[in-house]
Amino acid sequence: MTKHLLTLLICAFFSPNSIAQADSEDYWDITIFAGQRTSDNFEDDEDLEEGEEPFEVDFLNDASAGIILGWEFDYNRTGELLFSHSNTEFDGDIQLDDMEISISYLHIGGTVTVSEGKVPIYIGGGLGIAHLAPGDGSLDSETRPSANLGIGAKFNFSESFSLRLDARGYATFFDSDGYLFCSGNKGCVMRTNSNMWLQGEFTAGLTYRF
Repeated sequence: MTKHLLTLLICAFFSPNSIAQADSEDYWDITIFAGQRTSDNFEDDEDLEEGEEPFEVDFLNDASAGIILGWEFDYNRTGELLFSHSNTEFDGDIQLDDMEISISYLHIGGTVTVSEGKVPIYIGGGLGIAHLAPGDGSLDSETRPSANLGIGAKFNFSESFSLRLDARGYATFFDSDGYLFCSGNKGCVMRTNSNMWLQGEFTAGLTYRF
């Protein structure tokens, strides 16, 4: 379902008409935001070999922050480059319990306004990468393809400044039955049995248009 929605969204942004208008954008804007992340867990209790124990690893809900660079495509569409970062901790597996991990997203996409008025409502999305870096420097970081979908609203204070509220979901794609956070000395500390890992993010930001 997520992939189908993203396909429709990308077609809406990058149609020939929108690309032609991208050369004459009327404005740019920049948003600085902060918020809260929630996370799906990692678990593996399938097809275990002899002696392997099932495990489940959660992530503590924690603050996030980031920046969005936006530009106009046409009257109701914008392009966006999004960077969002959060520091959190593993929770649940004895090898990883309380270990810090930073999770960052870098996505390109945009928004489509679906309801105009005093408080414009828009839907948005993008494609890019997710970077997961455990606090233990001996473990490898993971960089994976990812996507986001969300909905938001803007409250305009003036022509230049507005308050932006977003609810966004991130999907990061892994190999089924793959291994994560490996080390030459310690081996790999996590195995996945799912192709997709999800996070949710709720943010508020200040937008400056120029």
